Amino acid sequence: MILKEISNEEMLMNYLLLLVSIGFEVLGTSLLKKTDGFTNLLPTVGTLTSYFICLFVLSHVLKRLPLSLTYATWGSVGLILVTIAGIVFYHETLSIYSIAGLFLVVSGTVLINVF
Repeated sequence: MILKEISNEEMLMNYLLLLVSIGFEVLGTSLLKKTDGFTNLLPTVGTLTSYFICLFVLSHVLKRLPLSLTYATWGSVGLILVTIAGIVFYHETLSIYSIAGLFLVVSGTVLINVF
């Protein structure tokens, strides 16, 4: 399938939908730790529901945006937000190497989106 040219308004809407997808991915991943191997019912339902919504919305974004750009953005923004959630909700810590790695991921994603 060849992607057609889209207006700035459509592009903005697609990026907003991508952010919605990322938000549900981050929610699902954050809840995943609480599922205790899918033995804790409420977090399990929340995780599965969040992932379903995430992938449903992402599939619609992929109708209009290139796969490589979409996945790079989805993965890197999700990584940053899950890292923040880990720090805030699970009191995880980051090493200087982890911070450097996150910086490199973000830098690469910016390059993919800009060029």
